[in-house]
Amino acid sequence: MHHDDEQLVNLIIDLQERGFNHDFVIENEHIRCLQYNELISPDDFEIIETYHCKSTGNSGDCSLVYAIRLMNYDMKGILMSNYRSYIKGMSLRLWSKFNCVIRLNLSVINK
Repeated sequence: MHHDDEQLVNLIIDLQERGFNHDFVIENEHIRCLQYNELISPDDFEIIETYHCKSTGNSGDCSLVYAIRLMNYDMKGILMSNYRSYIKGMSLRLWSKFNCVIRLNLSVINK
């Protein structure tokens, strides 16, 4: 296993051990919890942590990993995406929420 792939696997294991045990995907104006097949509005979740992991493929793409907490339920999970599919089909409202967190994290890293 390549070092970057190993880093991504270790990150996911760490998040799962800390209770982020549901899986989410981006679906137009919402995120979807795969375990319950439920759509969640951008107003109903918060992004707790964000990670950028380099890909080992030729594309040079990075994986985005988000630790998400639902506000009205005791539920936490992981949403993974890559930069290329990040905004594909995403509503402006949802994109704004994710983009704001990315900019905040990058500004902290660059300080």
